[in-house]
Order: sequence, then structure tokens, then C-alpha cells
Amino acid sequence: MDKYFKENFDVLQPIFLEFRKAPEDFKDKKSIENLHDAYLRELKETFSAKLEKDRMYQRPAGFVTDQQIWMIGILCKYFIRQVMHFSHEDFLTAFKVDLGPILGETGLWALRQYEQRMADKGKDEKKKKARCAQDLINEYLENGFDNLSKLSKFNIKNRFGPKKLPAQAVTRESVKHLYSWNHYAPLQWFTHIRKVEDMSNQVKKEGKQMQFNACSYCGSPESETIKHKRCSVCKQRLYCSLDCQKMDWKNGHKHECKNLAAKLPKAK
Repeated sequence: MDKYFKENFDVLQPIFLEFRKAPEDFKDKKSIENLHDAYLRELKETFSAKLEKDRMYQRPAGFVTDQQIWMIGILCKYFIRQVMHFSHEDFLTAFKVDLGPILGETGLWALRQYEQRMADKGKDEKKKKARCAQDLINEYLENGFDNLSKLSKFNIKNRFGPKKLPAQAVTRESVKHLYSWNHYAPLQWFTHIRKVEDMSNQVKKEGKQMQFNACSYCGSPESETIKHKRCSVCKQRLYCSLDCQKMDWKNGHKHECKNLAAKLPKAK
């Protein structure tokens, strides 16, 4: 990207300066190149920070390889242009099967960048769609499918869905080129999912806490920088983050927490 900018400096520099809202007297080539370098470093650092957070929580984005980074942008466009116009059933399928890498900090970062670009260009409709997409992802991260799986809640949350914009309705089957995470996910992702499911089944079957310090939801182990915390009620579940605790609660722990707490030894 830096090389391309320098090779096409005369064409790109006025566009870049307008985008960065640089002063009108900012015309020195070396200064402009330095400004562009700083902009790229900022993008890389903020993107890497979000990606590392997803890796810590073992979300799909954390399993994306360097050759798959392009999927982040592709899936954001797919989400905005098509998924938000899906029927309720197709929408849930897209969340569960297609959109994995953007359902986390990395996707929210990319959508915020897109929202800002659309705002700068005065494209209010696209800016609103980017904001709605972020709201839907945040709803998923906070509550899983508890609310989104209910048609009434979905219709309220998705301001661009078929109920509000029936003329713009799209079916998942009609999408010609579907870059689904289910098709592109590396083997490590499926191995991780099986591991999480096996550990969850083992814990539920034995009815006791894990014998090693791994997050009860995502399976991530403790490290020098990540120390897990126990559920304050049952003392039987460990979590690496508040996000994992919320997701596990929605995933079933809310139904077993009190029963596990009742099995704790009585204080003398």
C-alpha cells in the first residue's frame, strides 16, 4: 500500500490530503509521504490490537491466517449489502455459518472505519447501515442469540430488514459468490470448536469444575498475562473475560449455576 501510494503520488496525494483534512499549505512531498506512513502505522496498530483481543477470546477472527485477512472486508460488505436484508431465518444462518471473523472486535473496528469513511463522503444511508451492523454484532456479543432469535426483537434491532424495507429483501440462496467462514476456516478452527464442545460435555457430565485452568467457555488456558476468574455464585466455572462469562451464561450456565452452587461444601 505504501509502495503503491509513492508510485502514484501525483494522482493520490490530493485525495489523501482531502481525506486526512490536511492544511491547504501542506504540499511538501516528503511531509505528505510521512503523513501517509503515520496513517498506515496507525491502521496497522489498531487493527492488530483488535485482532489480538479476538485471539485472546478465541473468536473466529483469531484463527484467520495472513492470507485470509481479505475476508474481513469482504464479509463486512456482505453483511451490509445483503445479510441485513435477509429474512430472519437466513440472517441467523449467516451469523452462525458465514460471518464468524467479523463477529468480534476486529469486525467492529472495520465497520467503524467504514462508517467514518461514509460520513466523510456524506453518504448518510451507508453510514446508518454501518452503525446498524455494529449494533447487531454488539447485541450478539452481549446476548448471543437470545434476542436475535426472536423475530420481534430481530425486526426492532435490524432497521434495514425485510419488515421495514420489503422491496430490498434478499435471500441467502441468491448470493452468487458466498465467501462463508464455514468454507474458508482453517482446520485449527474446527479442532478448537470440537475441543470446546468436548470439554463442555465433560464438565456437564461430571458436574464439577475443570481440573485445569482453562476458560469454561472458549477453552483458553491461563498465562502470565491472563488470569481467569471464577463465577461468583457457583465457584465452578472459570472465565478469561467478561465476554466469555456472558456468552456461557446465555449458552446454558444460567440454568445450572444455582444447582452447582448448591453442591458446594457447607461452611462450618
